[in-house]
Amino acid sequence: MRQLFSIYILLLSISSLSAQTGILMKRVTFEYSNARIKDALNDLTQRYQIPFSYSTEQVNVRQRITAKAVDMPLATALERLFEDVTIGYMQVGNHIVLRNDPSKPVNKELGSKQSVPKKKTPAPEIKPEPPAVAVKNPPVPAEEALPPAPPYDSVSTLETPDVQPLKHEVNTHPFDQTLLNFEKWRYDSNSWKNRPTAEKRVAQVSVLPFIGTNTRQSDDVSNNLSLNVLWGVNGAVNGMEIGGGLNMVKNDMTGFQVAGLGNKVNRNMTGTQFGGIFNYAGGTTRGFQAAGVVNYANNAEAAQAAGLANMVRGNVTGMQASGLFNVAGGNARALQASGLFNKTGGDSKFQAAGAFNRSRGSSKWQAAGVFNSSGGNTKLQISGLFNRADDVQVGQFGTLNRAKGNMRGLQIGLINISDTVSGVPIALINIVKRGYNKFEIYGSEILHGNFQLKLGANRFYNIFHVGARVPPGDGSYIWGIGYGIGKVTKMSKRSTLNWELMAMHINENEPWTNTLNSIGQFRWLWNHQLGSSIGFFLGPTANVMVSQLRNAETGIIKSPVVPYTLIDEDLNDHTNLKAWVGVNAGFRF
Repeated sequence: MRQLFSIYILLLSISSLSAQTGILMKRVTFEYSNARIKDALNDLTQRYQIPFSYSTEQVNVRQRITAKAVDMPLATALERLFEDVTIGYMQVGNHIVLRNDPSKPVNKELGSKQSVPKKKTPAPEIKPEPPAVAVKNPPVPAEEALPPAPPYDSVSTLETPDVQPLKHEVNTHPFDQTLLNFEKWRYDSNSWKNRPTAEKRVAQVSVLPFIGTNTRQSDDVSNNLSLNVLWGVNGAVNGMEIGGGLNMVKNDMTGFQVAGLGNKVNRNMTGTQFGGIFNYAGGTTRGFQAAGVVNYANNAEAAQAAGLANMVRGNVTGMQASGLFNVAGGNARALQASGLFNKTGGDSKFQAAGAFNRSRGSSKWQAAGVFNSSGGNTKLQISGLFNRADDVQVGQFGTLNRAKGNMRGLQIGLINISDTVSGVPIALINIVKRGYNKFEIYGSEILHGNFQLKLGANRFYNIFHVGARVPPGDGSYIWGIGYGIGKVTKMSKRSTLNWELMAMHINENEPWTNTLNSIGQFRWLWNHQLGSSIGFFLGPTANVMVSQLRNAETGIIKSPVVPYTLIDEDLNDHTNLKAWVGVNAGFRF
């Protein structure tokens, strides 16, 4: 048995020497001033891919150290790093395993108080370190007797037989989960089960950061109850935190948090936050945020209420309500209501603002006092001035409406502009890029020469008209201007029917007649396409003229544009009504 153990030690030493020529000879550079050991180890792991393994129960990595190394081997650099603390190391495979070494001499002035021996020991003689180092444990010669039982955290403990693993009761370094199958030697022991966790406590009371019951460990300790008189710092809170001024949580906050000035959580906040001025969550907020001035979150799955503004860097799900504005850098699948404006960097669901709403993506519902703008599709937009979107499903209601894509719903405004229309655009001016856009030249019994422009869609279009009679040669002249609306019904591939209502003001012998002298007209026109861009139309008209313009010589209300009358009645002493049937015929382009 003694020979077998000696061979095992020899093989282990050879394997260790071979591996040490790799990772322990890696050259590193660092400089840490009053830094925690765990932060230094994380830094080295991230920068040089050096895997460290340790148990936080055995090794106090919350101690602070000051060390510097410039382009030196890792073995020498680690000696400098742990010079003032009772921590030793050993390479096992590709990992650096740390252990507590109470017998290690340290500088009494700089070392950790909990690891300084009572008796002062002389400083060890500094000798060059060989590439392969077995820290503080010299190898055992094969010819000597078996050594006494090794300490708990030495390499030999890896030979402990397989036993029932113990579930984690304490925080451990991530490498503890994988290195050399550590779970096999976490056997069921009362000393392991009942060992208290220093990083979790029931309650703490503080006046200022690190001036309280948790002292300098405040930013590492998780508390169920936290009471901060002026300004408090916690590692995490799982329960309730109350502060007279500021509450600051380094990691997650779960539960209820209230502060006179503000709350700041570096990571996720789940629960309720009340801040007199502000609330801040560097991660995801789930629950409810209420602040007198502003709420901020990286992402929000919550309701936010603020006197001034709500700001979310990423996506929002829930509700944002503020007195001034709401901003979401990503999608806002939420209700946004503000006194001034709402803005999203992606899609939005419901936006209501006193001034304007802006969504870079698609939007569902937008209502604003001034304008709405959607970078994608939208269902409904209502504003006092301007609406803009790509495709519109339900409608746009505003003074000026712009649909860059297809208008599928109802568009009502003073001016409507769209690319295509499968719905109904109703406005004084409808401009549809791929719609019903026609120019007509025609004649009638009223005005002999007429020009018309028709703009809109088949279901609804606007008519702009100007026409005149052929002058009789006695110096008199008559001309008219009009506006109308119409609808197209398709009969066949080449034939359509137009149903139109027109109103025309007739000016007689002067540039503009200020007296009432107007014609209302209903048209029923049949059009036949002669080619791809020209058609001929013909149809009857029903005309009614209402006039207060009297003949200067006779004093009778009669206009030369009326060819005959089917109805001729005086509505009162100053107004006459005449009606007749006419005809229109012309060409459409």
